[in-house]
Amino acid sequence: MLQLESLDLSYNKLSGEIPPAMAQMSFLEVLNLSYNNLSGMIPQSSQFLTFPDTSFLGNDGLCGKPLQHLYDANHAPSAAGIPGSSNGLNWKILSVEAGVVSGLVMVFATTLLWGNGRSHGSIVEATEDEGPVEEVGAACLMAMLGNDDFCCSADLFSNHLLHGHCLLLIAIILATISQGSCLCRKEQSDALLRLKASFRFDDSSSIYCGWPQSSLVSWKVNTNCCTWEGVTCNGKSGYVTALDLSFLCISGNLSSSDIFKLTSLRSLSLAFNNFDASPWPTPGFEKLTHLEYLDLSYSGLSGDLHIENGQLSKLVTLNLSGLHLQYLSLEALIDNLGSLHELQLDETNVSVTPADLAHASYTNTRYTPSGLKELSMGSCITNNSLDTVFTSLLFHSKLANLVKLDLYCVDLKNMSLHALIDSLENLQELFLANVNISVSPTYMSYASSTNTTSSLKVLFMDDCIVTGGHFDTALTNIRFRSMLANLITLYLLEFDLKNLSLHALIGSFSNLENLILEDVSISFSPTHLAHASSTNTTSGLKELGMYECTITGGGGHFDAVLPNPVLANLVTLDLFSFDLRNLSLHNLIGSFGNLENLYLEDVSISVLPTDLAHASSTNTTLGLKELRMQGCTITGGHFDAVLTKLPFLSKLILDGTKFSGPVPLPERFAEFSSLTVLSLRSCGLTGTFPSWIFHIKSLMSLDASSNDNLCGELPEFRLASALQVLILTGTKFGGVIPKSIASLGNLTELDLSNCQFHGLIPPFTQWPMISSIDLSGNNLTGSLPSDGYLALHNLDKVVLSTNSISGVIPASLFSLPSLESLDLSQNNFTGNFLLYPNISSNLRKIDLSNNKLQGPIPKLLSDLVGVHWLDLSSNNFTGTVNLSFIKNYWELDYLSLSYNKLSIVEEDGNQSYVGYPIIHELNLVSCNLTSVPKFLMHQRMIYDLDLSNNNIVGRIPDWIWGTGGSFGNSLNLSHNLFSSIATNLSNVSLYDLDIHSNNIEELSHYLHCKLTNWTTPITISILLSHRSFGHTLEVPHSICDATDIQILDLSFNNFSGLIPACLLKRNKHIEVLNLKGNNFHGSLSEDIHVECALQVIDLNGNMLEGKLPVSMINCQMLQVLDVGNNMIMDTFPEWLGVLPLLKVLVLHSNRFHGSLGTYVEIIAPSSASSAAASPYYRPYYKESVTVTLKGQETTLVQILSVFMTLDLSNNSFEGIIPNEIGDLKFLKELNLSRNAFTGGIPPRIANMLQLESLDLSCNKLSGEIPPAMAQMSFLEVLNLSYNNLSGMIPQSSQFLTFPDTSFLGNDGLCGKPLQRLCDANHAPSAAGSPGSSKGLNWEILSVEAGVVSGLVMVFSTTLLWGKGRRWVYWQVDKFLLDALEPWFRGRRN
Repeated sequence: MLQLESLDLSYNKLSGEIPPAMAQMSFLEVLNLSYNNLSGMIPQSSQFLTFPDTSFLGNDGLCGKPLQHLYDANHAPSAAGIPGSSNGLNWKILSVEAGVVSGLVMVFATTLLWGNGRSHGSIVEATEDEGPVEEVGAACLMAMLGNDDFCCSADLFSNHLLHGHCLLLIAIILATISQGSCLCRKEQSDALLRLKASFRFDDSSSIYCGWPQSSLVSWKVNTNCCTWEGVTCNGKSGYVTALDLSFLCISGNLSSSDIFKLTSLRSLSLAFNNFDASPWPTPGFEKLTHLEYLDLSYSGLSGDLHIENGQLSKLVTLNLSGLHLQYLSLEALIDNLGSLHELQLDETNVSVTPADLAHASYTNTRYTPSGLKELSMGSCITNNSLDTVFTSLLFHSKLANLVKLDLYCVDLKNMSLHALIDSLENLQELFLANVNISVSPTYMSYASSTNTTSSLKVLFMDDCIVTGGHFDTALTNIRFRSMLANLITLYLLEFDLKNLSLHALIGSFSNLENLILEDVSISFSPTHLAHASSTNTTSGLKELGMYECTITGGGGHFDAVLPNPVLANLVTLDLFSFDLRNLSLHNLIGSFGNLENLYLEDVSISVLPTDLAHASSTNTTLGLKELRMQGCTITGGHFDAVLTKLPFLSKLILDGTKFSGPVPLPERFAEFSSLTVLSLRSCGLTGTFPSWIFHIKSLMSLDASSNDNLCGELPEFRLASALQVLILTGTKFGGVIPKSIASLGNLTELDLSNCQFHGLIPPFTQWPMISSIDLSGNNLTGSLPSDGYLALHNLDKVVLSTNSISGVIPASLFSLPSLESLDLSQNNFTGNFLLYPNISSNLRKIDLSNNKLQGPIPKLLSDLVGVHWLDLSSNNFTGTVNLSFIKNYWELDYLSLSYNKLSIVEEDGNQSYVGYPIIHELNLVSCNLTSVPKFLMHQRMIYDLDLSNNNIVGRIPDWIWGTGGSFGNSLNLSHNLFSSIATNLSNVSLYDLDIHSNNIEELSHYLHCKLTNWTTPITISILLSHRSFGHTLEVPHSICDATDIQILDLSFNNFSGLIPACLLKRNKHIEVLNLKGNNFHGSLSEDIHVECALQVIDLNGNMLEGKLPVSMINCQMLQVLDVGNNMIMDTFPEWLGVLPLLKVLVLHSNRFHGSLGTYVEIIAPSSASSAAASPYYRPYYKESVTVTLKGQETTLVQILSVFMTLDLSNNSFEGIIPNEIGDLKFLKELNLSRNAFTGGIPPRIANMLQLESLDLSCNKLSGEIPPAMAQMSFLEVLNLSYNNLSGMIPQSSQFLTFPDTSFLGNDGLCGKPLQRLCDANHAPSAAGSPGSSKGLNWEILSVEAGVVSGLVMVFSTTLLWGKGRRWVYWQVDKFLLDALEPWFRGRRN
């Protein structure tokens, strides 16, 4: 049936596999095989991959795309055979066909190329519009070969004369090729283009459409409409048969009649748009007489849908959800659409006329049931209550053939659940969510008394309000139980069944196979129903799922009632959020002899090997096939002991279950032949990963990712390995990737990202089945293969970023047929960026940033219309780039051309900018822009726009503030030459604004305008630093109304006056406050918000006075506090010790006085804990702090995660330096210079082994330098000058690296590097360890002296003796020659 276009076999009892030959049904556009008993692999042809997953639902045995069920080796894809033949291809016939076609093409091409052939050939003459003869012929030839970019229709030859033998040749070729070529018909294309012209694409027009995916940029004149987005054509006639315009944010009215000229349409979707609640087009949809599928849900249409007189009589599926259809009669709708099988009316405003509700007598009225099989109604609004509507429909038997009914958020309180089920004798699936319904057993008067058992197989009830009785009582009602005797699946969510025993519930339905209870309160009392047969000790239940249920009876514990005979036939047990710590995992599995699948999530359970008392001693192994424990807590015992009892285990998934130790697998696992899937993601594993796991013969998928402390190396792989998926990302696996990894011929996914691998990149072109490769975040070297990519038909993702790969990027890599994502960023690639014409049309992401690529950007980039992420930043690209190259793109989430040597220009201003794609993030930093690109004025969804570091002059355009639409955006215009700014910005919505380092004169007026008229809902950042203001001004108090500011940077300007007290009092969201380099004066406010979120406070370089406010302790997230270079007069703020994350404290050049007190007794957080506790702050903002570091003023940028410093220099602190300062073990820099400290250098300062810079100069310190300081190996800068220190300078190798200036001004010091030698009273001290004794061990010293004396005597005697002297000289010369010869050889080379 090769001409078949629609096939529906749903809701039958079909079994077996889908015939592979069906893949040849190229005209098949609609397929529905749902709800049968089919099994096996879905044919993986291009035709079948176009069908949605709903075409195959309800067939538990089916696997493969588009379903989520993966196929195993037993369900390998079948070849698509010819109907009636075997699955194999007839290669002889195929070869003959290919030969005939090739020969004809060669003759035809030769004829066109040969001059005489052209003159006597097919096309005698071409008009100027059509082009030369050979171009027209070539276009036709390409079209016949199936190239979608060419169109060869009858219109192409309308102005030409054809020679007979060429026409015959064309006919032969067309007859030989199995499928037609170009399908587009001109009238269809013209209608679609006119339709597009009537549309507007506006994301703000509808609350349903979300982010628009496209603006139909592929719809262009002189292109094949059958290749356009959302358009499907008949493969033979070229007519448009399907049109999908859903989720495009289309606004306006549907006034264009062009859509209704597509009379061949069989499928149409206008869902999730907004047609301005426009009136229903008249005439309209009734003209589409062939329509079988119509989806108008949430499209904004309203009015009257004409369905009279058989119009739309072929409709099979209709979705009118979310529409206002007050003139639509529900019963008339069902009556007039005789072929309708599926109707969706969710959130639809429909009406029911009085005539619909008129109850005629049984004797004088005959009712014909409709063919409707599926009905979905939710939150429907009618002019009558919905239970009345249903009464009418049921009374008129309109729903007699209904198989599936889905109702949510409706009021059926006047309808009995019993009556609803009893009235629909063919109903198999009933879904009720948030429904108000009665459970009274009173039946409708017209219900048949003989219909005691319904066909219902699936009952789903979610958070329903039950009236007329208790639901737990209704479930045990014998008449209700009899009605549901065929029930197979019962799903109950949010019900109170505490008066009902789980055993009784299961025992009430003899055919029940699947029971799912979620957030249900139920009793676990083993008391059975009184009517239950004493012999019926087991049930047929095969699947039990219980999620977050409340247990009553049985002590409130699930483990107290297990095992139980009623669950003896259970095959699948799924438990979520249970405490089973009193139940052993051994016992749980052993309780169910037929259990094959055990799913535990967020469950506490023991793994103690206690056997069940009733368990057979011979039952040493269990039949479990799949064990999934996610986020569980193991209490007691050894997990590997459980696994030794599971030899048939096929899938073991332990993701998120913390073991905090080695891999919990017994080595016996290598002997098990069934294990195919092993997942140990985020298990807290440590130690070395066992290499034998890689050699489990049956293993197909291994995931040990996100175990930060798990080490290991890849073994030598075996040729027969079945491994398909290998994921080790986020571990400490390292070493060289073995060459034998190329032997993994079945590999489909490899993820070794963020590990510690080095060496050459593996040759992934040798994996024919590979679909995804991620080797990012390692230190791999080498280059990419130059060819071999075209054979990788399945490869859709390649991520090699953050390595050291070099060489050129092969152009053929971009031609991988299935490639969607390519990330080669942060490597050492060189050479030009080249593309071939056959570049993959599936590419969606290209990231080549942070390499060393050069030359121009290829023009073929404009052909990548499907790309939505393009990052070429931070390379050495040169030349001029016209931004119009992106005009053909369908969508563009991210574009960055920053930090190259490019000159970005824009097309001629006379060109239209409307055709540009919607862009979400645009970075054109350092691109030599001289003006803001004008196409941006039509953008309304850019959430991040960075045009900084350019040469843009003039006024900031008014329209730029609206590029983010109603949601606002992040805008960086810093480091340009802007001279003015719009003044009316009171309603501007921005997340972040950075306009510092420009020439804007009226910025103060902008700030006043912006902050005094704050009406926007959110603003995260204001960055106006570095001389953004040319004159002195004050910060207006109205800034306090911007309570959502998170970053405020007004640094290095001329602000003066007081810092508004309300700024920190009212704003609890601000994270960074940077006001340094201004002229603020006065005191800081004492009132800081109790929920202070500040991470950085930088007030350096102002004229602040008074004291530091104690309320600053409210800022528990504070990491940097810099108040240096002010006039603050205060004692040391000891209360700062309660701030757990403080890393940088700068108080230098103020008027602090007094002693340091006990502050340093506070133990500084360790590097590990502080890193873990450090809050996230926005990465685009780079905070810098200037400190006196290593002897000079140093600016530290982005120091929050890497630096800890204490700078109290240039104040008036006095007293001793507390010995406890040595407890600040992770301090990097300590500067206490230019104060009045007295006493000695605290000995425990030597404990600060991470210290790199220590400055204690210009104080009044006395005593000796602690010898233990010689152990401070990280110390690079030391300044103890101008104190009263005395004694010997430690003569360690570390101290000898410091210059003499480090010790000047201490008259009592002696020893190197000073010129002052020490006398006998100042003998050198040994460099003891911190806290050790200063005394010498004389016993050891006397032995050492004896050995040295003996060696001196022997050496002296040898030199005095002539032959001995010559021997010594010869040995010395030989040693020097051997040592220096390589150096000389190197110099010569």
